[in-house]
This record gives sequence, C-alpha cells and structure tokens, in this order.
Amino acid sequence: MATALAVLAVGCTGGEGTASSGAGSGASTVDGDLPEAAASIMDDPQYDSSRWLYYVADAATGEELLSNRPDEVVFTASLAKEFTVGTVYDTLGPDTTLETPVYSTGPVIDGVVDGDVVLVASGDLAMGGRNGIEGRFDNTFSADTVDHIAASLAPNATTVGDPLAGLDALAEQVAARGVTRVDGDVVIDTSLFEPFDPGAGPVTPIHVNDNLLDLEVTAGDEGEPATVTMTPQTSHFTVVSEVEVVAVGGENAVQVVPSPEDPSQLTVVGTVPAGTSRLTVHPVGDAAGWARTLFVEALRRAGVDVAAPVVAQNDEADLPALAEYPPDRELASLTSPTLATLGSMVLDISYNPGANTFLCLLAVEAGSTNCLDGLDTVYATLDRAGMDTDEIYLADGAGTDPASASSRQMAIWARWAAEQPWGEQFVAGLPSLGETGSLAFYGVDGPSAGKVRAKTGTSTAGNPSTLRLYFKVQSVSGYLTLEDGRTAVFALSMSGATFPDVYDGLIASGRDVADVAAAFQQGLK
Repeated sequence: MATALAVLAVGCTGGEGTASSGAGSGASTVDGDLPEAAASIMDDPQYDSSRWLYYVADAATGEELLSNRPDEVVFTASLAKEFTVGTVYDTLGPDTTLETPVYSTGPVIDGVVDGDVVLVASGDLAMGGRNGIEGRFDNTFSADTVDHIAASLAPNATTVGDPLAGLDALAEQVAARGVTRVDGDVVIDTSLFEPFDPGAGPVTPIHVNDNLLDLEVTAGDEGEPATVTMTPQTSHFTVVSEVEVVAVGGENAVQVVPSPEDPSQLTVVGTVPAGTSRLTVHPVGDAAGWARTLFVEALRRAGVDVAAPVVAQNDEADLPALAEYPPDRELASLTSPTLATLGSMVLDISYNPGANTFLCLLAVEAGSTNCLDGLDTVYATLDRAGMDTDEIYLADGAGTDPASASSRQMAIWARWAAEQPWGEQFVAGLPSLGETGSLAFYGVDGPSAGKVRAKTGTSTAGNPSTLRLYFKVQSVSGYLTLEDGRTAVFALSMSGATFPDVYDGLIASGRDVADVAAAFQQGLK
C-alpha cells in the first residue's frame, strides 16, 4: 500500500516554487480554535520550513470557523480540476452525453463501402472502456490497489472493464448495417480541437484504454525470464520481455523501453520476484494511429474486411469538416456515460488528460478549437461564483504549475458549487477519506472516514544534487461533515517541506495533510 500512496501523491508536478515560513515560525495568525490533533502535526519538526494555509467556513451561513493566512496565494496543483469539472457541469450540463459517430465517405453498394470509414472522435474519455459501455466509468483506486494510470510507478496496479468494448460495439453496428468490406481506409477524425499539450500529458479527442498499452508481467521460477501479456491484444505494438525473475522478496521494478529505430517495438526490462505478477503501462504517442489500428482490428473481428493495412498512418487530410458529414452516411454511433460520470472519475483519481479534455470541450462549446480558450469560460464561472479572479491563476484544466489560488478563494468555490443544481453530483464525485479515490488510503476505519470529501493536489520537485524531495504544495479542498451534523467547506495546503526520500516523503505528506483535514472534521464545533 505504501507505493500506492506515493503514486497518488504525484498527480500534478512541474514548474517553479519557493518555500516560506511555516505555521510555527511566528508569521502565522490563527483565527479560531485549532484542534490539538492538527496542531501536533503542523508543529512536527519535519514541517519547520513549511507554511500551513487553511480556511474553514460553515457551508450554510458562510461563518468563518478557522483560518490561517487564508489570503496568501499558493499553488493549487490538482485542486484546479474542481474549477474545470464544475464549469463543464455548469456550461454543458452534468447529464449531457457525447456521441461518437462512424460514417462512410462513399456509398455502400452490395455490402461494400466505396470509400473510407471514419470514426469522428468526440472527446469521450471512456469509449466503452472502464465499463463505459454500461454507462459507468470505473477505476481501481482502493485502500489496496491503484488504477492502471499509475502502473508505471506502483506494483499493485489493476485494470477494470474491457478497453475495446466501445470499438467492438461500433464495429458490430457497422456489420449489422450489412457492410462486409471497406474498399478504402479507416480513419479517426480528431479535428474537434487542435493538439494540446500543456505539460500534464498530450490531450486528444480520442481515448481508448486511456491511450495506454497495459503490460502484465508474470514471473515463474527464479532465474527464468518473465512473460509479458499486452492488453489490448493488438498488432500496433510488438513486445519482448527481458525481465529477470529474482528471489522472493527481491526488487519489483520494471520499465518499458521503445526501440529508437521503431517506437512500436517495445522491450520490457527489470526484475520481478518469483511467483508474482505486476502491471506496467506504455503511453501511446500517436493516439489517433493507435485508435485506427484498434478499430480496423475490431471491424475484422466483426466480419468486416478492410482493404487498408491494419497498421498505417491515420490520414485525415481529405476528411470533410465536422458539420459536413451526411447524416445518411452514418453507420454507427457510441454514446458516452454522462459528463457527471466522466467528471467524477477526473476528480476521484485526478485524471489529467480527462481534465484537459474537459477544458477543450468548453472551448469547442464556445466556438473555438483552441483548448486554452476554454479558460475564458472557467474564469467567467469563477466570477459568477463570487471569487476574486485576480487571485486565481490557471494554465490549463488540470492544475499544472503555476496554477494558484488562496485557501479562502477555494472555500468560496466549494460553497458556491454545492449550491448549484449540479452541486450534489459534484460533491459526490470527490474522493472520500478512507473510502474512494486519492483519499482511499488515509483514515481507513477512522472516525472521519466518509466525512471528508475533497479533492487532493500535489506538486513536487526533486533536488538533482541531494535528491531531496521539495513540496511546492500538498493540498486538499472540499467538504467536512462535522460531528454536530453541519457541513463545512475548507481548503488546506502545506508547502515548503523537504524529505530525504521521494516515496517516504510523498506518503508522509499525503497522510499528514489528510490527517489535519480529519482533525478539522473531528475537532471543529
């Protein structure tokens, strides 16, 4: 579980930051009675170089219950995802779904498409995977496991659902229309918005298996090579195992090395203990090409012959504009889960590509293909929430540094969001202490379990000389169910601490900030 904790803590990193004086340095002015359990954590010598900023208020009345330096601006890291997801609910509607259609560019004559088959990407984060075909969007973060998006760092990652469920459903619809052969090509139309990579990972309107290749490494006897199985099974990549099986209790660490000459040729290297298995992942560089290959393979499984090669460049050069696809040429369509379902996972596991895809959808709704134009809608929403937007800095939809806000402004947002027609869905989608998402590991079976529902955020930097881990911020913001039954809104951050070890530092800081939030929940009256 320790590795799982560490993985969750690195949801958003990058940028520059500076430390300032800590809570015990004399620069703090605490308003309200700080619970003793919270004070004992903040006063730990580990945090002598840190500052603790927080603001807690009654959600119903707005009465301030507790604060310390609440108007100082600090990195938000992934807390900023709250703004993006809430704005999508407010602008597009939480119950809205996305449609991913498939068209033919030519007529279907005697079962043969005289032209290309085109899948028009819509920004659907599920594409039927993660049980999206059933209207869900599941993840595997729990007290004992992490989701496959963290598999490159954690040996306890797992998957959920069939990643090809959506493409298979589309292919079966095409076949059901009487199509037996495609004489042209298969193309993924990604023109919904322009390519966007703000530093939290490339953003695209097509998502199949989170644009990750899952690689399950299984060890046999010590000294024998481990086997590697890829999911989904596809000819888009070839995989060779050079993973060594070591003695029980030995190092469990693997990595994927693409060939410099051909990035589709992958070698998995490292060591795994005898009798164990672990999941790792390889990020797909060309999401459209990946989706094209998988869709060609799905069509062939459905009995539709495709003249074009299975693996080929995704050629969008001659596609019509999005509004110019003839309705009578539609062969199939896939409906996404609701935006609230998708957004809940973005919040629950701090899913960077999902948050930035949501930002792009806001830009598209505003008539732009430039994803950063979605920030205009976000800022307009923050303004309506009564926030001082001069104190808010956003660089994208995921909270990439130097996204910043004060704890008071975060609490103002939380109070406003909960009061909106979509507020119940928004609050329900946040991680829950000891139960779900990025708070599942902390406070399990404790008195505050299920009573702290909040988004987490982390931004760190490593010292290349000393290898110490510097915390630009470790934060949490959302809602507390107090012992007297009231709901409080809060924002809490720690910045400036350093730790000698990356994993231990991530574990300790995440635990301590969560424990302070739990102390607020238990101790505030």
